[in-house]
Amino acid sequence: MSNMRRSWSKVGERAVLRQQQAFENRYLFSAVSPISGESFHLMGLEVMDSATELVFLTALKKQHPDQHVVVVYDNAPCHRRKDLHVIPGLTIIHLPSYSPELNPTERFFEEMRRDTACEVFDGLVPLEERITSAVNRWADDTMAMQQLLGYGWIRKQWLEVS
Repeated sequence: MSNMRRSWSKVGERAVLRQQQAFENRYLFSAVSPISGESFHLMGLEVMDSATELVFLTALKKQHPDQHVVVVYDNAPCHRRKDLHVIPGLTIIHLPSYSPELNPTERFFEEMRRDTACEVFDGLVPLEERITSAVNRWADDTMAMQQLLGYGWIRKQWLEVS
């Protein structure tokens, strides 16, 4: 579906933007650290369900075998599966319902939406390429990721517990 944002037009004229609605889906699973700016992503997944979530968390934990990983989740249905909590060295903390302001990952996904705004793609492949490029750009720039996600209250809490 087209992701329309504000656009420029001549004074007194309405902007005419192409739109598209299609029904092909791929999912991006991401874990981001607001403290270090590091991130981990699995892209192009065909379903978003508990089984795929388990694959994602297992792969995330494999990236950090010697560290205890803490994942903060919203209350999406696929995040509630019981066996997600039994991965050794991984702790899941659930946010209260309807609290996107507490989830810094929402800002990262907003940047992904911004990167594809006001554009119509000729299929899923060009869209995936654009998103892959944006994800890689952010993943390579940990300082920008820290700046985007490192809310003051998160940094303060981190300093108190570390």
